[in-house]
Amino acid sequence: MADTLVRLAWITCAVPFAVAALVALFGRRLGRLASIPSLLSPLVVLGVGIAGVLAWFDSGAVAGTWLVESSARWLSFAGAPGMNVGFAVDGMTALMLVVVGFVASMVMIFSIGYMSEDEGFNRYYALLSLFTGSMSLLVIADGLLGLFMGWELVGACSYLLIGFWYHKPSAAAAAIKAFLTTRVGDVGLLLGIALLWNATHTLGYRELLGAGVHGMDTAALTTAALLLFVGAAGKSAQFPLHIWLPDAMEGPTPVSALIHAATMVAAGVFLIARTWPLFEAAPAARMVILAIGAFTALAAATIAVAQTDIKKVLAYSTISQLGFMFAALGAGAWVVALFHLVTHAAFKALLFLGSGSVIHGTGTQDMREMGGLSKSMPYTAVTWFIGAAALAGVPPLAGFFSKDEVVRAVWEAQPVAAVALLLASLLTAFYITRATRLTFFGTYRGHHHAHEGGWSMRAPLIALAVPAALMGFAAGPIARLLGEHGESLDPVIASISVLVAVSGIAAGWLVYRDGAAAEVAMEGRMGALWPVLRGAYGFDALVSRGIIVPVVASATALYRYVDRIVIDGAAEGVAWLARKSGSGLRRVQYGDAQWYTALLGSGMVILFVLTLIGPQLTRWLSVLNWFAAGR
Repeated sequence: MADTLVRLAWITCAVPFAVAALVALFGRRLGRLASIPSLLSPLVVLGVGIAGVLAWFDSGAVAGTWLVESSARWLSFAGAPGMNVGFAVDGMTALMLVVVGFVASMVMIFSIGYMSEDEGFNRYYALLSLFTGSMSLLVIADGLLGLFMGWELVGACSYLLIGFWYHKPSAAAAAIKAFLTTRVGDVGLLLGIALLWNATHTLGYRELLGAGVHGMDTAALTTAALLLFVGAAGKSAQFPLHIWLPDAMEGPTPVSALIHAATMVAAGVFLIARTWPLFEAAPAARMVILAIGAFTALAAATIAVAQTDIKKVLAYSTISQLGFMFAALGAGAWVVALFHLVTHAAFKALLFLGSGSVIHGTGTQDMREMGGLSKSMPYTAVTWFIGAAALAGVPPLAGFFSKDEVVRAVWEAQPVAAVALLLASLLTAFYITRATRLTFFGTYRGHHHAHEGGWSMRAPLIALAVPAALMGFAAGPIARLLGEHGESLDPVIASISVLVAVSGIAAGWLVYRDGAAAEVAMEGRMGALWPVLRGAYGFDALVSRGIIVPVVASATALYRYVDRIVIDGAAEGVAWLARKSGSGLRRVQYGDAQWYTALLGSGMVILFVLTLIGPQLTRWLSVLNWFAAGR
């Protein structure tokens, strides 16, 4: 049965696309029932993913083994060689389909309650189905061509969902910012794909990552790897292309859980892991990835410490945790990076949906207007505590195991980067404890009656809490699924990680024991540093002044002086000349036969004279040329 489902992997794209079209066309007739066919999309993806996992273990497959693959020739007309595009399933693909399908299912169920009063309910579910199919296409593609198609589709879905409430100027601006920033990365990805095609004449994983990589020289390999990393950094919000993700929180909160925490932003990590033989052969590129990943992890964690918007705390936390994954990739531990991707998908989706429950129950995103919600929202509080502890790295929850392996792998490759990750872990435990105290403890400071959501919102929180708590024990099976052997915990690194987590939690608990008053006190004690952290080091302003303003000024100048004066002037000048010429000729053509006869006669006389004096003119011109030549 599992083998049959794996061979139908193409339905993970076909069904969601068909459902998206159905809901888009007939959504108004379906009403709130639009969520029912939409839920079929992630369930199909989840089913095929589970079937793939079972088939992998049942077959005893090893690394590099495709359970099934199918492709067709594309663009092979008129003598062109064309290229293959199709789908393929192996252990990594099956694992990613499980992650996408499970998280998307929880988000769609949660959204039934969260979005029930929204007038764009049907459009919302159509976009979620479209995204689910697009992400599945990205995952099951058998080469970089199919991956790029899915890559661009998920980017388009992200744009549409960030700007879902397009009537809000902030949402529209955030959508445009996300679209343009990620396009910078996509240009790098496209150039990298073009370079690989030019060097190997194939984009299929099997050929490209085998003989194709071994046939390329070191410089080409490094360049291609760095270009692919630029694409990955844009999609996965790594420095300096991280600026779009915090603003993406303008979209509905369940969207943040699905796209901007668990699946789409992890596509960059998946891209590098999928093409690992290329990066394995490019150590210089891996060092760049390690440095940027470690820097992003630490910098984003410092910014999260000062945020007051609960979603922005989680947004910068996501950027930081993605930095951990890239640091692991740079250290050569791609299996560890994927393991952290899986655990992070569980506990970060849980935290985002938990924040959505809080926002739905209080009507605010500002943690200074919350407090005491553990009493009025017990389900949300308990599941949040599990997700927060997993993020902080408290054993034996999922985050402890995956972060420990990341730190160990980076320590073996570059100890300085590992120290940066430990500092980021300390800050992570601190800021998630701060958010927990401000939100769930103390007295309620809001203006709305805080209340728990219905079971459509509670059930996904409970379901996500299970893998957030237990997924760490699946490290061995996940490693085997990826064709590697799992490793036991390093006692020294594990002890340091626990000490770091406990220290961060204790510091956050003590510093914020007075709730919102402690936040005011922190602003006073930290002085000018606190606004700098809250403003993300002013990087947005720097980008605006250093890139946006000069580009806009240059475009304005080109419009005024080149487009309007030169280009428009030339076009308008031709039109003016034609009008004037026509006006002059119109005066000649006024229907007088005698005038026409006079013109005809004058023309004949002029031609006769030119015929007579032509030879003389030629002779005189020859003489002039002779003198001009200095003879």
